Amino acid sequence: MASRRLLFVIALLAQVVALGACQRKIGSACRVSTDCSFRGERICDLSYLVDGNGNPDPNGKGECTIEGCTPGSCPKEGACIQVFNTEFLSVACDPDCEDRRPVGPDDKISESDPQYKCRELGDPTIYNRCTDQELCLPEGLCADLFSARVSCRKECNTDRGCRDGYECRQTGSNGVYVAFSPTNPHSMPIESICMPIEPKADE
Repeated sequence: MASRRLLFVIALLAQVVALGACQRKIGSACRVSTDCSFRGERICDLSYLVDGNGNPDPNGKGECTIEGCTPGSCPKEGACIQVFNTEFLSVACDPDCEDRRPVGPDDKISESDPQYKCRELGDPTIYNRCTDQELCLPEGLCADLFSARVSCRKECNTDRGCRDGYECRQTGSNGVYVAFSPTNPHSMPIESICMPIEPKADE
């Protein structure tokens, strides 16, 4: 009887270890969230279903991710990325001037200082074009922080680091950015992540 119990415990432990190992990395192909993890902390993002060539395909696969991440919280193969809906990026702003202290005509600053340009524009509204819940993106558009989708995405160095249908591209444009850090609001680092292959202009 004791040996049977021992065998049962060993079998149970083996199942637990197997379940723990069945956790796909960020960016892995998936169809349902249990493809990514049985524990529920990773989900299958089905926003972009693509085939092996990156073409939209309802029978294609999504990618494993973790929603609601914060800077530095993703697994080592991932980066915390925020994506804004580009359809609502319409209010122009200046990232060098937005939310900065207005510079007066008597303030002595060098021409190389971004604040010099802000003062020379002669527009007092240049310092506050975005609302309190918006961020002025590097390309000069106000983006709503609360509507951004924040999730872990697979980092890469080259296209070879991405699965079929994806390519390695830099963040910092088209509404795709490294997650905003409240402790360093004016810093917008650039990361390379795997994204669905963009169709060529002549296709």
